Amino acid sequence: MILVLLNGFLLGSLAMRQTAAVRSRHRTEAQLVSLFAADGMTLEEGVISRETPPPSLSLSRNPEREREAAEFFLGPGLVRSSLEDGTCLYSSESGVAQFRSNGAFDIVGSLPSQDGVELCRKFCKRFSCEEPVFSLDSQRSGTGTAVCLYGKRPVYNSTVLFTLDQGKLLTVSGTLLPGEGAAVSEEREPLSAAAALTSFQQMRRESYAVVSAVTDMYLCYELQGSTASALSLAPAWCIVTDASKYYVNCVTGVAAAD
Repeated sequence: MILVLLNGFLLGSLAMRQTAAVRSRHRTEAQLVSLFAADGMTLEEGVISRETPPPSLSLSRNPEREREAAEFFLGPGLVRSSLEDGTCLYSSESGVAQFRSNGAFDIVGSLPSQDGVELCRKFCKRFSCEEPVFSLDSQRSGTGTAVCLYGKRPVYNSTVLFTLDQGKLLTVSGTLLPGEGAAVSEEREPLSAAAALTSFQQMRRESYAVVSAVTDMYLCYELQGSTASALSLAPAWCIVTDASKYYVNCVTGVAAAD
């Protein structure tokens, strides 16, 4: 009997805490809506995300993935060589592919003569990029751009650029992310959606950016690192407005315009 009463007490206590948390969240969201309205911006409560940011990730270079990307465009039988700065080269009669330690790559040469647009789409699907967006003229010459993905989330500052001439792919450049990363423990909790909106509002005031409405927000990643440091992915909030997109790093709280 005592055990039954104890379980009932624990369940009731848990329900009360959950109810209190929900009420607190609604109060916070209502306050944000009011603050944004006082600042001349429209923010609907339904726009404020309730997702929890993922952890930061440490990335390790993946030579096999780099070779696969090179072979995708240049075919098999590639000759590999390395430079002192860590750049890896893959070459054949078809062209040359360069991969740097900061994730950047360039591929130039006699790329496959098949439909360049379709080839770009196949690459994006295989190497974790969003559907490419093309800007082509009537002769099918121009460029295509695709945002890199990690775990189905966009990495907003990592893209792949395709250059085409009359439907034929000429060059490919951008960022090639490793397929896997290791979670990194942070000293503090990542920024919630409410905290990110507060950081965005402060940045907008300081920069005098003209924004009248926040229309959406979602989680993404920011690629960090350079040739002198290891690569990592930090969670970030993308805040979509009627004027532009803004990004708030969940670890540092720094907000920046697209």
